[in-house]
Amino acid sequence: MTGQMNVNGASRRLVNAPAFGDPFGVFSRDIDRVLSTILPRGTFRASEAPAREAAKTLNPRIDVHEDDTAIELSAELPGVEQDDVDVSVLEGVLTIKGEKKSTRESNEGARVVERSYGSFTRSFRLPENIDADNISATFKNGVLTLSLPKVAEQKPEPRKITVAGA
Repeated sequence: MTGQMNVNGASRRLVNAPAFGDPFGVFSRDIDRVLSTILPRGTFRASEAPAREAAKTLNPRIDVHEDDTAIELSAELPGVEQDDVDVSVLEGVLTIKGEKKSTRESNEGARVVERSYGSFTRSFRLPENIDADNISATFKNGVLTLSLPKVAEQKPEPRKITVAGA
């Protein structure tokens, strides 16, 4: 809706903002349109920046489940080979490292690249009741599953002390 409004004797034009969509996305497209008239075809565009940054960052999604005997940690690692995953424990910190390698040597000629490639690291401080020596791991269908067994809780038993007479 476009109209006229009189504020303190001044005429102002009203323009409705889009009813949907991201105003920054609209701004970004406008900037791209202006830059495309100045820069040669195929030059980096502003709207590609977030997508390129996201493609550089891998952050596997983690699920954690716990019961009385163990904690189970599952990490989604689609496209990562089992040999490219390393799991270690040092001083109470569990670390998962890996790398997702591209199947192509170059993205030249690509129209759209949304998948992420590169290395990743996730670390977790383990609770004190975890038996770090008996952690086990399996890898199946792009999912790494770690079983973190708990140490059996030992409740202190009262010890009877005999009282000797003097």
